[in-house]
Amino acid sequence: MRVFAVSGYSGTGKTTLVEAIVRSLVKRGHSVATIKSSKHNAGPEQGTDTWRHKEAGASLTIFLRPDSTGSLTDRLKQDEKAELSKYDYLIVEGMKSANIPKFWCVGEMDVHQEDIPLSTEAIVSWSDKIRYTSLELPVYLADEIDRLVEVVISRAVDMSEIV
Repeated sequence: MRVFAVSGYSGTGKTTLVEAIVRSLVKRGHSVATIKSSKHNAGPEQGTDTWRHKEAGASLTIFLRPDSTGSLTDRLKQDEKAELSKYDYLIVEGMKSANIPKFWCVGEMDVHQEDIPLSTEAIVSWSDKIRYTSLELPVYLADEIDRLVEVVISRAVDMSEIV
């Protein structure tokens, strides 16, 4: 299983991007699981981020509660780890401080290099009107899904590499 994350502040389009990535990976013939890490408790199923992940084609979705702490592998139960190992890709929504290759979603906000978490592979913006010339990372528009999925495929890491 290969792991990649989509992180960013609330309202920057993380869930929408995860949905597009899942759809594209499934369309390419990959099996996909997702994890939603949140500081909030889970709400009713329909309309939640995990529900949206399933609707996009994720075969398994896991919600990590706000009271769970530690690395991704520490936060998962043994049976969840075993179940996840059956899938080609795990797309994690959230966990901005985790050492997982990730997209940093900025929505339509300006961003500065010092605000970008470690392990960020690229910035994802929802606006072509903002210029990110001072950044050391590539910047993609959220609708460039084929290019974004190529980054996921090439930069995702094996679950065993995550500490």
